[in-house]
Amino acid sequence: MTENVLNNTTNAVFIPTIIANKLLQRFPSYLNLARTVARDSDFVTASQGATIQVNKTGAVSANDKVAGNVFTKQNPTGTSVSVTLNKHKEVTFTIDDVTKVLENVNTQDRYAEDGAIALAESVESALAALHPSISNTITWDRTSAATIDASLLRLRKFFTDQKVPKVEQRYLYADGTVMNDLLAQEKYTNQSWRGTQNTVADGQMVRTYGFDITESQMVETTGSPVAYHNLAYTKNALVLASRPLPKPEGFGGNFAVVNDPSIGLSVRTLFWYNADLGAHQLTIDLLFGVAVLDPRRIVELESF
Repeated sequence: MTENVLNNTTNAVFIPTIIANKLLQRFPSYLNLARTVARDSDFVTASQGATIQVNKTGAVSANDKVAGNVFTKQNPTGTSVSVTLNKHKEVTFTIDDVTKVLENVNTQDRYAEDGAIALAESVESALAALHPSISNTITWDRTSAATIDASLLRLRKFFTDQKVPKVEQRYLYADGTVMNDLLAQEKYTNQSWRGTQNTVADGQMVRTYGFDITESQMVETTGSPVAYHNLAYTKNALVLASRPLPKPEGFGGNFAVVNDPSIGLSVRTLFWYNADLGAHQLTIDLLFGVAVLDPRRIVELESF
């Protein structure tokens, strides 16, 4: 009697889901913009180029209550923003020994980490590239400690002037030069500002003037001399919309779609034997779109 054994053929079915789940676990570690903007996700599959509508609530107002009269009813008119799912990003690996990958957790982790970094950077870049659609700009003045402080105060005042509610957390997505300017100022790194956090050793800023400040390598640049398009925003300024890609059923190979509601993204894995290479091939891809949701909640901080 022939005995069932675990080999490259029988083990292949497990690889797509295992690596996809590990990738999604690592995804948030490489996201800055994407984890702090509005997200619109649905587990209904879609194809590249599809357009969806992301709803925005209508405005409401407070009315005087007159004794003896009924309450004033409001029917806020909502609007929507069109988001095209035109970002189809993929990473593909060739795997010679499926069984070795299945047995070796470190190998699985390396594939997942490499894929997470590549795909996360593509999502970050798409969001950062929305800067031409932002209607407000403040110039970063790094001439002196006083002008650096004045630049931050102008950012803070922008959100006040736009009547963005104070309860909305503010974020500053900054390049290394802006971050260095801040870290070089004792005002932002001394004990009275940073509390127990070792800002100088960690290279991380504490919340400053209401902003959570994140350093990123993905800040967009243009021109010569180079202009850096840093972003100050609240959650509902930008939207990241994602839909699962369809499974190509009936074409051979192993496929899986893994959804992660916590980050609003879905990844698809395609795993098949490539006869030309004499090895298995693993593709991990995702479909998403980005758009400016509310221009009042974002301002570009341009630095040189």
